[in-house]
Amino acid sequence: MSEKSYRVIIKGIVQGVNFRNFTKIEADRIGVKGYVQNTHDGHVEAFFEGEEESIKELVSMVHVGPAHAKVKEVKLYEQDALSNFKDFRVIR
Repeated sequence: MSEKSYRVIIKGIVQGVNFRNFTKIEADRIGVKGYVQNTHDGHVEAFFEGEEESIKELVSMVHVGPAHAKVKEVKLYEQDALSNFKDFRVIR
């Protein structure tokens, strides 16, 4: 399998509901590397890097999110190059 990289934008009620920590826990469990952070416009931005099947699994998880989140939209943007992240981080 080949590694892929995606920039992900998650919109809805996704800040203040433990979304970043939820994403990190799931990314660590699945084996995806990258980061997740809040944006100034109220969304969550993430970068997922890893095996395509693992990324698909994580994307399906962020479509749901943690208990108090209400995800309205998830946009994926495939990236050309790998960044070779060593782990998955929450950026504060």
